[in-house]
Amino acid sequence: MRRQHPARIAVLVLGVLTASGCGVKTAGLDVRYPEASVARSLLASAPPRRVEVLPVADRRADTRRIGTREGSDIVTSRPVTDIVGEALLLEVKKNGHTVTGDRKDVILAGAVEEFRLDVVGGYSSRQYVGRVALAVTLADPRSGETLLIRRYVGISRRVVDKDSDNSWRGVMDVALARTMHDFATDPELASVMARLLTAFNP
Repeated sequence: MRRQHPARIAVLVLGVLTASGCGVKTAGLDVRYPEASVARSLLASAPPRRVEVLPVADRRADTRRIGTREGSDIVTSRPVTDIVGEALLLEVKKNGHTVTGDRKDVILAGAVEEFRLDVVGGYSSRQYVGRVALAVTLADPRSGETLLIRRYVGISRRVVDKDSDNSWRGVMDVALARTMHDFATDPELASVMARLLTAFNP
């Protein structure tokens, strides 16, 4: 079990809750990863690497929506793959690595397996449960060998008395932040990055 970093995830969660203060429409939740709250973490312990980040794939069972409420679809204002891809790029860059397709040291491929919001109704309140699951693969650009396969899952729960799009977005923001926290603080990922032979030092 990986050791968590409470201070870092607290900053991320605070950032996403603050960012969720603006109202959004149900037709498109503006889920975002808070760049200002991203801090250097265990991923920064590896020497600076040149990373090619491939476009994120969508492996969700239902790619049309992230949930439903009272017969209506809940969707995001941007493609889910764009939201998660942006978060991956921010984490890689903020932790001291260069994102490039030229003379890369490693190839990072991500795939969204879950990005879902469930709404559970009660007598006087509702519980929102957000879940984001991301599969990540690291590969050697020279040999094509797979160096690491990992899966990161973030879950967020919130009970509210009054239903609102704002609460929906906040739950998904926090679920995404927790997923990316696990990615950036994964000791196995950092270890593989540290052992890489660089393009300039084969």
